[in-house]
Amino acid sequence: MTSLLDNPLIQSAVLPLLLSLGLTGLLRLVLGASLGIRLASASLVLSFLACQALIQMPVFPPRSSAQKLPYLVAGAALLGILIDSLDLKPRVQQIVMAVLALTSIGWLLGGRFDRIDVAGWMLLPMLFAAAMLAQQRCIARRDTLDGGILLLLASAGVGAITLIGASASMGQIAFALMAAIGGFLLWNWPKWRFPFAATAQLSVITALLTLSTQMLFFTKANGWALLLLLPLLLVDRLGRKMASPTLRAVCVTGAAAGVCVIAVATAWLMVEPSSGSYGY
Repeated sequence: MTSLLDNPLIQSAVLPLLLSLGLTGLLRLVLGASLGIRLASASLVLSFLACQALIQMPVFPPRSSAQKLPYLVAGAALLGILIDSLDLKPRVQQIVMAVLALTSIGWLLGGRFDRIDVAGWMLLPMLFAAAMLAQQRCIARRDTLDGGILLLLASAGVGAITLIGASASMGQIAFALMAAIGGFLLWNWPKWRFPFAATAQLSVITALLTLSTQMLFFTKANGWALLLLLPLLLVDRLGRKMASPTLRAVCVTGAAAGVCVIAVATAWLMVEPSSGSYGY
């Protein structure tokens, strides 16, 4: 059993998918109709954190940027659970996301702000803006599959680009996030059941922001390829007038997948010949 759990494919794909799928139904059953529906998306966060711990055991106190990721995601999840439990207004969620984004960037780069070049300082506000835009689009499409689809494909893109950029463990973590989102979305296909609520939104966006910041400032991953993922945050505008939610989800998924393929292909074509060893 231990050797099975050590398999990268199990850790980053099969296990997070199955855990998320199972926990979603369990939370709905245990917490009841009202609270269970509002907090069902916590399942994907719990699944992701469990699989992230298998990939890289949490360390306390965290020292490296990679060791800070589970603490940032767990903090985001707790705030999201509070927002969903009290059914707070979207404005509160946006303020919390802004605080989380600034906290994440500040904690990850706090010891090296004096070493960031001009290009790096230009990227930082873009990372913050991308997190806020992702949050805004998820809130706007909260009761559809759109927000989850966008973040699922964003996780896939970040994972592939990071893997190409010589960081296998970061790639695994991003793919585990993608699989956990996928397990939750399966409950909403073809019939919508659970909202992609604040718990999922805050946690997933914080995880992607953390991974993107690590990728840009601590690895050789291609920053241009990451920027090419930004149109993912706008593809939910396609097919807004479609009457069928199923066809709309297919349209959004296809467009998002196309953006992801372009970004990953760019990373592959621009990879440095010397990029052969994995680690960060």
